[in-house]
Parts: sequence; C-alpha cells; structure tokens
Amino acid sequence: MKLFTIILTLILPIAAASAPAQQAVTSPEQAFGFKPGTDRKLADWTQLTAYFKTLGTQSDRIRYEEVGKTTEGRPFIAVTISSAENIAHLDEYRKIQAQLADPRVTTEEQAKALIARGKTVLVVTCNVHSTEIASSQSATEFAYRLSTGNTPEIENILNNVIIVLVPSLNPDGQQLVVDWYKKYLGTPYEGTSPVTLWAHYTGHDDNRDWSSFTQVETRLAVEKIINPWHPQILYDLHQMGSNGPRIYLPPWVDPIDPNVDPLLVSSMNALGTNTALEIAQTGKQGVLVHGVYDFWSPLRDYIALHNGLRVLTESASVNIASPIDIPFDKLDRGIGYDAKVAAWNFPDPWKGGHWTLGDIVAYQQDAFFSIAANAATYRERYLRNFYTIGEHAVHPKSGPYAYVIPANQADSANTARLVNTLLIGANEVEQASDDFEADGRQYKRGSYVVRLAQPYGAFAKSVLEVQKYPNIPEYPGGPLQRPYDVTAQTLPLLFGIKAVAVEHAFNVAAMPVTHATPGQGTFQADERAAGYAMRDKSNSSLYALLALLKQGVRAYRIAGAGIEADTIYIPQQSGISARLATIASNLPVEIHALPAAPEGPAFEVRLPRIALYQSWVPSMDEGWTRWIFDQNNIQYTRVVDADVRRGDLRRRFDVVILPDSSPRAVTSGAQEYGGEGIDGPQTPPEFRGGLGEAGLASLRTFATDGGTIVALNKASDVYAKKDSPVADALEGVKNTEFYIPGSILEVSVDTSNPLAFGSAPRVPVFFEQSPSFKVTGDAVSVASYTSDKPLLSGWILGGQYLRGTSALAEEPIGKGRVILFGFRPQYRAQSEVTYRFFFNALLYSASRQVSLDGASAGSSKQKAKASHQEEAP
Repeated sequence: MKLFTIILTLILPIAAASAPAQQAVTSPEQAFGFKPGTDRKLADWTQLTAYFKTLGTQSDRIRYEEVGKTTEGRPFIAVTISSAENIAHLDEYRKIQAQLADPRVTTEEQAKALIARGKTVLVVTCNVHSTEIASSQSATEFAYRLSTGNTPEIENILNNVIIVLVPSLNPDGQQLVVDWYKKYLGTPYEGTSPVTLWAHYTGHDDNRDWSSFTQVETRLAVEKIINPWHPQILYDLHQMGSNGPRIYLPPWVDPIDPNVDPLLVSSMNALGTNTALEIAQTGKQGVLVHGVYDFWSPLRDYIALHNGLRVLTESASVNIASPIDIPFDKLDRGIGYDAKVAAWNFPDPWKGGHWTLGDIVAYQQDAFFSIAANAATYRERYLRNFYTIGEHAVHPKSGPYAYVIPANQADSANTARLVNTLLIGANEVEQASDDFEADGRQYKRGSYVVRLAQPYGAFAKSVLEVQKYPNIPEYPGGPLQRPYDVTAQTLPLLFGIKAVAVEHAFNVAAMPVTHATPGQGTFQADERAAGYAMRDKSNSSLYALLALLKQGVRAYRIAGAGIEADTIYIPQQSGISARLATIASNLPVEIHALPAAPEGPAFEVRLPRIALYQSWVPSMDEGWTRWIFDQNNIQYTRVVDADVRRGDLRRRFDVVILPDSSPRAVTSGAQEYGGEGIDGPQTPPEFRGGLGEAGLASLRTFATDGGTIVALNKASDVYAKKDSPVADALEGVKNTEFYIPGSILEVSVDTSNPLAFGSAPRVPVFFEQSPSFKVTGDAVSVASYTSDKPLLSGWILGGQYLRGTSALAEEPIGKGRVILFGFRPQYRAQSEVTYRFFFNALLYSASRQVSLDGASAGSSKQKAKASHQEEAP
C-alpha cells in the first residue's frame, strides 16, 4: 500500500502538468457574473479581451494573440483553439497550409503526405456589425466549451481542427453598442441602436471593404489572420431582421460569382445543409437555407476567392439584448421564403412568440459545433479539396491569361493603389523591366502584369474585370429578381485606371512586386519665374492644392486661354519654393516654372471652410467622407441638427455637405420608435426631428448669402423638387421598371464647368439607388447620361429612363448655390475617378472668378469679375 501511495504521489503531478486543460478554467458566467445570452446582460470589449486573455493562461488548448490595434486604439485579437499538441506546433501547421495553397510548388505526392498531417483550419468571425451583438457573447462559450470539454465530439474537433476565433471584427463598435445599451437600460429607450456609426468610419459598410482594404480592421483580419492561415472554412456570424426565419444558412441564392470554383459551391451547399439539419435535430424551428443572400461580391466573400468556403449564419435579432415578442401573423416574407409557410428550404416555420438574446446564442452554439464537427470528421476531404481547387486556379481552363496595367497613366497614385490592393489580396504582381507586346499591343517598361494562373487569381480577376450580373426572374415569366446588394466592383473603372485583359500567353522580362509606389513628383525652383504651373489631372494635384491653401499660399485655377486649361497657377511668393519642393516630394505632381504670368479668366481659390452634416440617422456616406478627409489632412467641422437650426452658417462656413441619406432622414431625422420589435423602443428625444423646417430655412439663408450646399446621392432629393430648376427626372417611375442597386454607369461631362475642371469628357460613376435630374431655367447640368445603355459594370433595369437626364447639376440660390450629385462621388472610398467632382465642389465654394492680366497676376492688381460667389464675411 505504501509503495502504491508513493507511485501515485509521483504520477499525479506529472499527469496534472501534462494536462493543464483539465485544471480549473474560468467560465464566462464566473468572469462576467451572468451567463452569455442572459436578457439585458452584455460583456463589453474590455471584459471580453480580459476573459480570452485569462483563458490563454489557464488552458493549453487556447492561444490568445493581440494582432494589432483598432482605429480607436483597442486590441484586435485572435484566439486560436485546438488540442494542446496542435497548439504547440502551430507554425508547422501554418507551413502545411501554405504548401497546400500553392500546387505550383507542391506535387500531388507531397500533397498526400501534407494532407495526412494537416488540420482543417476554421476561421470564425464574429460581430462585424456591432448591433449584431450576440456572436461576441457566443464566442466566449465556444472557447470555454472547447477548453474544458472532454467528450468524444470535442476531442475530435480539437485533434483535427485548428480554430482561429475572432470574437469581434469591430471591437470599437462592440464597445460603443454595449455602452449605449447600458446607458439607456431600464428607460423607454432601452434597445435602440446608437445614433452614430457603430464602426468609426464605415458603420454597416465595414464588411464591404474586403476588395479595397481601406480600414485598419480589414487589413488586420486579412493580413494577420486569413492570408497567413489559408483557411479551408470561414464561419461568419451575423444577425438579420426579427420577423423572418430564426436562422439562415447556405446554400446561397443565385447568382454565384463565376470566379468561385464549383467545388467550393458544392462544399458550401453541403456544409450549410448539414448544419441546418443538425440544428433542426435539436428541435429548433425556423431554419432557412437558400434564401435572401446571393454569393456575388468579394466585398463580402473574400474567402471564396481564396479557395476557402464561407458559411454565413444570419440569426433573427432582438433589441440588442432585450427580448421581443412577435405574433405569428406579423412574420414576413422575402427572397426564397415566406416565414409562415413551410417549404423545401424552410420545412419547419417558427410559430412566433417570445424571442431572446439567449435564443440567438443557442442557435449560434448549435451552428458552430456542427460546423466544427463537420470540419473535423471530413478533415481529409477539406484539405484535399483545398489543394484541388488550387490546382484548378493555377491551371485555368479559360482566359484571360493576364491583366496588364499599362505604365505612365494619368494618376500614378491610383495605379499604385490598385497594385497594392491586389498585393494585399495575396495576388502576385510583376513589373516589366523592358517594353513588351501582348495580344498585338505594345506596352512600356514599368507596366504591371497580373497573370491569373496563380493560387488566388480568382480574386484578381473578380476585382479587375467588368461584372455582368445576370437577369434572374422571380419565377418563370415573372419580374426580375432584385439583387441583394451592389453588383459591380470593377476597381480599374472606379480608380480611373486602365487594366487590359490579355487572352493569350506572352513573354515579358519582369520582376515581382512587393509594394507599389507612385511616380516621383517633379519640381525645379526658379526664383526669376513669374510663378509655377501644376498640372491638374490627378487627385494628387487636388490634395496638393488643398495642402498649399492650408499654408496660406495664393493659387488660381485657370479657366481659359493663356496657359493650358486644367492647370493650377501659383504666383511667385515668399517661401513658395520650399513649399512646392515639399509637395513634390510627397505627391506625384508635375510643377514647372512659368517665365511669364498667365492672362485671362481664372478662379482665385481659398481654403474652403467645410461643414459636414451628421444626421442622428447614421449615414455610412458621412463616415466614408470623414475617412477621406482624415487620410488627406483636410480640415472640416461636423455639424448636427441643432448646429444647422441655430443658423449663422455663412459666417463660419463656405460649404455644407449633406451626405447620402434619405430625404426623410435629413429633414425628419430619427423617428419616435425604432428597433427590431413590432412595437420598438423609443428613440431618445434629443436625437429626433432631423433638420426640420428651421434647419432647411437656415440652409437656404446660408446659400442665399453666398454659401454652397453639396447634396450627395439620395440627399439631393431634399432639393430636387417637382417645380425646381433641378427636378427629380425619375418621379413616378416604378422600381419594377427602373432599378439599379449598385452599378457603374458612364456619364458625359461638361469639362468647362468649374465642377469638372481636370475631368475626362466621359467618366464612370457609381449609381446606387441614386436620383437623376431634369434641369431647366438657370440651373446647369455638368454631367449627364447620353445613352439609353449607360451600364459599364453590374446590373441595370430600365436604363432608357436615364437618357437625357443629368447626373450632376448646379442650381443657383441667391448669391450661392446648391450642387446636386446623382451618384456617390466618394463611394466607399473606392470611386477615386469621381473624387474630382466632389473636391471641385468644395474648392468652388471658396473661389472667386477673376481675370488675370499677365504681369500683375496674383497681385492685388488683378481684375475681379462679377460672380455669384462672393467673399465670405
């Protein structure tokens, strides 16, 4: 007995040391004081990061990593979960993934050995949309159950799957929503959404950034998690409206992006359907497959163009964390379902009633463990298919062979941005070191080459090519089904860059590119010169002009003869050489000396004093505008309803921007009731009402006194009234006859108008449920649709209704003006090609038309001409 006791004493510490996962692990309930999913209880980001960090110290099945900082400086984290053995060898498994991802360097025999050793990599992304809060809470249960469970199912998952859990793709918004919810808990306003964007710049658009990678959080997810891990599966947790199904899973509705491999489509169909079955087996109702959501755009579906499959769940929402009650007769219908009627893809409708945060968490738990178990059971199949899809990618059956981005384009900064976007997307890009020929066309040294026979060539093709979204009837012979989201993402069109599809193979001497930089700016100081001319054909020249104006530099935009139009003239003045040298070292602009000052019409430009309107109905367009301003160090002031109603705008501002919002959101603002329930919670009264009559009157006074109002996209309808000089040209046209959810169209431009200085005569614009205008009287059309087939990329219904209408118009009001955009000129910080119209409008607001007289140009002796734009008080 003594010997047994001694042996046991020696063995137990060893066993304990080898299995720390069996030691005491803090549960979410112990950490937070409530079980995740409890009504009216939420853990915020500070609590969540502390909890996951604790798990990393308590369990050898967990690795906690802060991969970077968010826009507002919070930790952006990844939690890797697997068996202790796998966690100890993560670098080895990451290398296996990289080898399987590229069949050009891994033979089939090598792949077989790697597949035998490798693990399915499952990335789980939660809470990208911050009001869809449940998944940030569910994530703690995922991790806790896997770190403590010892069932055969959990051991199978841990041994065969490496799970990379991202508890929130938007930590800043997660904290914002929880803080807002707690602030109004127990009041009539409990459960409302915040009245500001719940991602600092993008709001709900934060997962529409995955083809252009502008945001910090997108870059962290792509560059620190997805690209290094090459996952086979990405499970993306979302929430949807309350009155439909309880949860959605793939299969997706048509159309499917043609660049997604068919094997991936079949895999998504199989996994989604199996998960739906296993949720139903628990007795849960209201499970929908093949409804609502298509699989068209890399804006949301990055992983599928990188040879992994995406599983989306959309769970029915509550009022943040407050329960709701939904009668059966209030359940709705949508694409592919009627929530009250059983169907093949919706066999067991929910009967209505009480719905809670805990219900959402329960459905998400079932979905997660079903997906993880499937990833474990079919580990070998997922890895083999991943390699096979890579083989398809590097040996494509059809063209084009490559895209060539020609050298020496008008905007080298946008060219570099396009190339760097492809590089961030894990694409290989080369730069020609000599001239070459492809498909009978000559290309210069410095051109970029993107061959599509590469592992992730599908992503490059999807963002470079023109989209042709198909016409899909709702039923045979019925009306066309309206797309779920935007239908075009052709980056060359949006960036104003040429990218040429080359069908046949060609030879070129080229070097791999790791990062693209714009061409060098040029400037040579000449103290004897009358001044300097800066070519005004790129966005960089506008940023340069704004930077110079910020330093107090005198500058003019040439409007006619004397020197070439589309030129910015900068007179000789104190310290100008040093300032221009700095500008040319930072921006790719061309600045040359002028021996004589120009003569003729010009616009003297001052730094515009910009007011950016922020509605209490959050506008993603407002956020994107802020991002563009902040990236380019452009000063602006945010004004809210009360600021505008207060008046006295002209004394403080030259221009007021109304971002894309519905006219009702601008004029009436948040309504009394909002939220997800049938009788939703009340919006706090201080955020109701919009501009109202007082605000609209204040804006009119501002314009009458010489100010400029810039109304973007749908906000233009505030001014495009029936009897106005700029009227709604589409009034009375039904959306069954005309509809464009998000496509790239072509407009013709009057380049002599100051709003179009520097523009090409024909330009792509992004049309997203936009207005179009009929222009009469003293109003002026600057850009218009001259064809009944204006579509360049995407989908259009009823394009003939646009012919002869205006896309950009100016209407004088007193001494000022309102400028109406029938498109989003700075769409999601992607439509670089139309930034110029937007910045021209801002510069125009602080311009004074003058006539330069040569020798005295730029001095106090210049002759001012009459203009409806007066000097601001």
